[in-house]
Amino acid sequence: MRRSTCFLTIAALMGSLVASGCAHSPPLRYYTLTEVQGTKRAESVDNTLPVRLDRVTIPAELDRPELVRRVDATRLQIVEDQRWAAPLEDTIRRVLSGDLASRLPAGMVANPYEPSVGEKRQSLSVDIEEFYGDATCGVTLRAAWSLKQPDMQSARGADETQVTSHGSCDGTGALPAMMSQALAQLSDRIAAAVASPSSAAPH
Repeated sequence: MRRSTCFLTIAALMGSLVASGCAHSPPLRYYTLTEVQGTKRAESVDNTLPVRLDRVTIPAELDRPELVRRVDATRLQIVEDQRWAAPLEDTIRRVLSGDLASRLPAGMVANPYEPSVGEKRQSLSVDIEEFYGDATCGVTLRAAWSLKQPDMQSARGADETQVTSHGSCDGTGALPAMMSQALAQLSDRIAAAVASPSSAAPH
């Protein structure tokens, strides 16, 4: 009887400790990126074929549920209690498509989630090489993109965007908001290149 009572007491204590630890865990916060309307829509474009954002890639260290911040040149911080509501790669694709749609003529940007049914389109690919915020929620975005025509010709571009914030990342959604601003600035330059392909480097 004494051994049984001892086991029950230990089990109760362990359960109490686990419950106590859970009670003090910070609540999880979930974030997304948002579209930012362009200040001016292109009235005409050299090539009127619709544009479809077919592919977005991100670095492996960003391909995770948690938000990631840069500490210094070699260190990253994984923020365990702040997470993306959906995979970041998919979210970036959705937001970039929406941003481009508000900067190019109406109907120029095809829905990235609708399958192609054989119509001719310009195929856009964006490779995110760096997309980090720092302790003040300032954001650096480096990306390379390629716009491929149906005749196999393509134009390429590379862009680096710095969005400066004043303050600190306090878990209130400041970092995702600044990341959304960085994507909007990238969209400005891609939209300009789509509207006038001569402004992008041909390949």
